[in-house]
Amino acid sequence: MKFKNSFDVIILAGGESKRFGSDKCSYELDGKTFLERIADNFPNPIIVTHKKRNIFHGIQIIDIERKGPVKAIELALPYLTKDKVFITGCDFPFITYDLADFICSKDSEISIILEEEEQPLLACYSVKLLRKNINNVFSLQQLLNFANTIYFIGTYELQLHGFSLFQLKNINSWMDFFKIPDKYTLSKYIIQDNQKC
Repeated sequence: MKFKNSFDVIILAGGESKRFGSDKCSYELDGKTFLERIADNFPNPIIVTHKKRNIFHGIQIIDIERKGPVKAIELALPYLTKDKVFITGCDFPFITYDLADFICSKDSEISIILEEEEQPLLACYSVKLLRKNINNVFSLQQLLNFANTIYFIGTYELQLHGFSLFQLKNINSWMDFFKIPDKYTLSKYIIQDNQKC
């Protein structure tokens, strides 16, 4: 299923992986690291990392300060050329291009997966919104306050379009490998009159 959307991709690969116990991005599964599994889905990913990675395509930005996801995204902003950017991290090693394309197909400033709560690292953002507001927030969730339109993509809609909830598996600890994603949520579209945008 291809929606043929044009979007950039940022992969955040500089976290500390404290709950996982080792560098999650370098963990191998079926002969590929988590980071390779994600990056191989996209033609030219922008990878923000704290060290050089063995990825042979895309752009790598070394984040020596490691001040969190918002600052990492700020480092990637000069490299964005499209109107939208899909943002993810090594937490989601089962993500596919088709799912990112579907998320970015929504006509909103932010389109974001909604499980029990929203998943800011399974989301597509307006680059204009990011550039205007990235310095005003401390977390990606706070960006929701600055958007005029937000599409929360429920798991029910994903399944109707043939996506497996397995792709949403968020790996933060070893136990997460054994969890079966089973939260069913409905999609919702929010329009808010936000003069901050």
